[in-house]
Amino acid sequence: MRILLISDSPASRTCTAVLASALEAEGIEVFDDLNLSAEMLSSSDLPMGMDAVGLFIHAQQVPAFLHRFRQACRLRERSPIPVFTGPLLPLVGDALVADLLPRLGADLLCLHGPRQVEELGDLARTCGTPAPPALLVGPWGLAAPWRPVPELQPSARPRRLLFLEQADLPPAPGARLRLLEVLERLCVSSPGWEVVIQPAQAPGPAAEPTRPQQPEREPATVPAESLTQMLLGRTSTAPNLQQGDGDAPLLELARAGVCATISSPLLWHALAQGVPLLLLGDYGIRTDMDGALLFGSGLMGRLTSCEHLDELLDLPQPNPGWLRESGWEIGDGARRLRNWVGEHRRR
Repeated sequence: MRILLISDSPASRTCTAVLASALEAEGIEVFDDLNLSAEMLSSSDLPMGMDAVGLFIHAQQVPAFLHRFRQACRLRERSPIPVFTGPLLPLVGDALVADLLPRLGADLLCLHGPRQVEELGDLARTCGTPAPPALLVGPWGLAAPWRPVPELQPSARPRRLLFLEQADLPPAPGARLRLLEVLERLCVSSPGWEVVIQPAQAPGPAAEPTRPQQPEREPATVPAESLTQMLLGRTSTAPNLQQGDGDAPLLELARAGVCATISSPLLWHALAQGVPLLLLGDYGIRTDMDGALLFGSGLMGRLTSCEHLDELLDLPQPNPGWLRESGWEIGDGARRLRNWVGEHRRR
């Protein structure tokens, strides 16, 4: 069995590499990380020798790919090759709708958990467009499912807080400055700790959205600075406040003792690596901060009420029900996908 996986951004390439390894463990020959664009692959000969194509590109590019690819199959007088696709992350609400709508023309939707299946049903009834079959595959783009954080003595846990920043959150520039000041205050009160601000990965033209697109600012508005930009432009009173390696977020996660963020997509990798996680509830439950996705996680707390970083050494575990609805109990996603491709090939 041969499967081609197509991606178009650093985030999607990271996820498809994980999926490729899982599929290869199921005995499938996988082709990925090709130096060809999705547009070139849609009309080339390479996909014609495959049993299926996994399409993990920006949602808005999916309809054009499907049109060109199916036309290429007809011109070569061969049966259509099935295409499966789906969101990279466990999106919900408006963000999930925006991601799924352009993908409804595929042959299979790979969804993470029961909550996404329920929302897909609501979407199909609302928009009047039939949805393709859905397959629950769990958080397929993560190297490992969530596991309980090992019980460590406080002295054994690294005193290293990794703050996963987002360039546009919190939305108000003044709020970002106040957040930086909170981190500086905690550094001063906790001199035995390192606090590392992990820069947000700059989205490329094909980056996957994690939230619904916000209205564009007025042209005269100066783009607000991120936390790391503010940090570089000021003399901090806290020598233990640093900037992380923007090119190696997973390595920074592996070194962290605790993580904190508003709603960075890297939170899923923190959970997968078993790093204790604090989701900032200081700004309330807001749609533009993925509040619908994170509500009920059991991980939300207020950083502004923290007086010393030792208070973060005993963070709660994620809510099991929230993990279950997000698909984190599904550990055989690659096998389910292999079985679907096999059944499709036998028809």
